[in-house]
Amino acid sequence: MPIRSGGRIGRKYFYRSETGEVTSSSDPNIPVGSNVYDDGLRRDQRAPKIEEDDNRILRIRTDLIGVERPGELMYNIIKALEDTKVDQPISGNYYTYIYRAKTPGLLYDLHPLILMGEPNGQGTGFFGFNYHWGKIRQYTFPEVQDGYYEMSVQEFTTLRGINYQLFIQNRR
Repeated sequence: MPIRSGGRIGRKYFYRSETGEVTSSSDPNIPVGSNVYDDGLRRDQRAPKIEEDDNRILRIRTDLIGVERPGELMYNIIKALEDTKVDQPISGNYYTYIYRAKTPGLLYDLHPLILMGEPNGQGTGFFGFNYHWGKIRQYTFPEVQDGYYEMSVQEFTTLRGINYQLFIQNRR
């Protein structure tokens, strides 16, 4: 059974995560054998650790040293998400992909991170909320390179903390 820790500065206790049974304690107010899930006892206030198997992006974030280039990060992200690559995105899901805009002079994000919205009405593209821009953007299907990489909400949340956006001024 995994053991977790709780307590406050200078006082600490350890407990079994499944049962809540305290296994050792330096806090006289929390006796060994008591249960941290009972009322009146402090609980570990840290967020539970996310298992790597559940979040394919977590290892990328954990391995960051701060000098990675956006292209290198995008390559690692695509590798991590390759088993959920799709050709047709679904409204309401989270995606990242490589996008090459066609509009001359347009400043665009080469690596969008979006919440997929609705089709644009002409059947040539779609709207999506790009979290790198912080607003809704319009995208056209032919400019999406190599498909859409779908992710879970948990992976999306982790990916928002990785600076892999790449803003480019289109010279076409």
